[in-house]
Amino acid sequence: MSKHLATLAGLALALAFVVLFFQGRTETRPLSEVAPRVGLKVDDLLAMGPRIASQTGATLGTSRRLVYLMACSGVPTSSNLEAHAKQAADISEQRRLTPREAATTVLNEMRSTDGAATLRDC
Repeated sequence: MSKHLATLAGLALALAFVVLFFQGRTETRPLSEVAPRVGLKVDDLLAMGPRIASQTGATLGTSRRLVYLMACSGVPTSSNLEAHAKQAADISEQRRLTPREAATTVLNEMRSTDGAATLRDC
């Protein structure tokens, strides 16, 4: 009987962790919503990730995340988004920063406002 109670308690605990995980997770915007902010299509954003990764040595995941963050901020334009994402990838690799920290650094250089504030919704 105590084995069954322990099993039920373990399952309840696991279920509680799953519920807390999904409730605490921040919402991300789909690429179809982010791409128009910079005047590009979803395919354009997807194509930038591998190019940036091959040029900077950053991982593909880091490059894709940087493209997403830069586009989501809405600060770069369609003509300079890739250059700024590449700059952020270089910074990320050189200083060992997370993609969010590297994107914030580049956005701070681009604007007089706080780069972290522009990424708040992303």
